[in-house]
Amino acid sequence: MNCVARSCSAAAGVLTALLGSLVHAQSPTARFDTATSRNFTIAAIAGASRSAVALVQGNAANDALVARVTRLLQRVDRQAVTRLPLDLLVRASLSTGDSRMAGLSRVARWKRRAEVPGLGAGDAADIDSLRRLTLAELRFAMEARVPAVSDDSIDIILTPYTALHFGELTQSIAVSLEKLNRFERKYGPGAPQLNGAEVALNYVAQWLPLLRPNADGWPSRWEVVTSYVPTYVTVRGSFHRPAAQAVTVGEIGLRAYRWRRGWGGREGGVWRPGYVSFGVAIAGERDGVFVSPLQGTSRMGAFVGWGETKVGLLGGKAGRVMVTRQMQLIPWAF
Repeated sequence: MNCVARSCSAAAGVLTALLGSLVHAQSPTARFDTATSRNFTIAAIAGASRSAVALVQGNAANDALVARVTRLLQRVDRQAVTRLPLDLLVRASLSTGDSRMAGLSRVARWKRRAEVPGLGAGDAADIDSLRRLTLAELRFAMEARVPAVSDDSIDIILTPYTALHFGELTQSIAVSLEKLNRFERKYGPGAPQLNGAEVALNYVAQWLPLLRPNADGWPSRWEVVTSYVPTYVTVRGSFHRPAAQAVTVGEIGLRAYRWRRGWGGREGGVWRPGYVSFGVAIAGERDGVFVSPLQGTSRMGAFVGWGETKVGLLGGKAGRVMVTRQMQLIPWAF
């Protein structure tokens, strides 16, 4: 009994020393504070793997695993690598990926620097292998150890890896919500209604470079505008006796959606709309409602839209400054 007690006491002492060497003895995963993830570096996850190895070595069944993890630790245990924050690895995984196209400088091998400064050739693969081995095989070896390492102790040892996981999960959720927000802003209830011609053009234009979704499935900010607008209003007459006059305008241009946070919807309001538009304005020879833009000698100009508010300018002898609001009197028409 005394031998068993002494063995248990020695094991407890080793475990206490190992846990104390970790970053300020973090609490178990169940009470993990995600704000601490920014404080960890690669040195912390290397230390977690090294602590796990110390607990399972000495068992012949774990010799091969211990050797593999030790080799990985030796390769990444350089100051240029271990000083890097885990948050930098999380951001790098979002800026690069299998679905993202490489630039010309990458393809031509003109740009040879690492995506993450400090990581050398093979470091990213070694860190990924170290994580997989630690979270799967080393964790199982600690649980199978006699006496077994408690779940709470394992959680404490693996806290830096938990931080990395939480960082990646948080970023992934944020990216998914931002993509959903962009689709809703462009195609949702608050988006401008398109007429039949715009629907057909924008559907076909999805295959054009400027207007198609990117390689990761994010929608293009651009949209074709080709509309017949009989609701422009200008002011005619003298300064003392002004009179409002309707002008019918044909618009050909582009609409650009604003992805910045705080723009669009109720949050953005009038001053920070979810989209802007611009292009060529064409009007017929005379003013009026439902006048063909091609009637007589057409007047050319430009229009600019700031959300639902649009301002047009026509040149020529019968030039006009006009305003209107983004609306559709008849669905799918104008």
